[in-house]
Amino acid sequence: MISTPHTAEVIETTSKRMGVAKKKHKCVIVYNTHMHGVDTADQHLAYCPFIRKTAKWPKKVFFYLLHLCLFNSYVTLSKNNPNSRKSFLDFMSDITENLIHTSDDLSSLSSSSLSDGSQGSSRTPTPTPTKRAPKNDPPGRLDGKLKNHKVVHIPHTKNDKTPTRKCRVCVRRYIKKETRFLCAQCGGPLHPEGCYTRYHTLKKY
Repeated sequence: MISTPHTAEVIETTSKRMGVAKKKHKCVIVYNTHMHGVDTADQHLAYCPFIRKTAKWPKKVFFYLLHLCLFNSYVTLSKNNPNSRKSFLDFMSDITENLIHTSDDLSSLSSSSLSDGSQGSSRTPTPTPTKRAPKNDPPGRLDGKLKNHKVVHIPHTKNDKTPTRKCRVCVRRYIKKETRFLCAQCGGPLHPEGCYTRYHTLKKY
């Protein structure tokens, strides 16, 4: 081990496990004394990794720093709440859910403010036309706030005055039916009768 501030001084120390006296360099003893927290942090980060392989190294550094900040917050929470038995994985799950709900609340607030400022008009704002429905279901699909989800007509295009799309619930149930309606917040095409309720209330619709 190469160390700038230390010399080759050897100190006799006692092993914690075996209780046997051993001789070690002073730089090794100092390293083992002060690096315990770093090793523990690396151990916890290795248990719950969310960094994925990527060719862009700044992205990997960013997610590593984010992971490290989450662990520091978890350590602070554990010290302030000694009786808490929450694991680091549960802590990260709670943070993720809170961020998702916060983004949903902000989007609902922005949509309500737009509707309130439209010169007293009570019409539902028409969503922007898209070429196709979103591939994955949005995280706010099961937020339990059906009032924020509104059924609107699929916006027409230049070539199609009454466009239709395959209903997301019917496709999942192997039924070939198309609809002229979609959810203004989720963006998925749905039948307004039963498919709309199933999509926003059932995890496996």
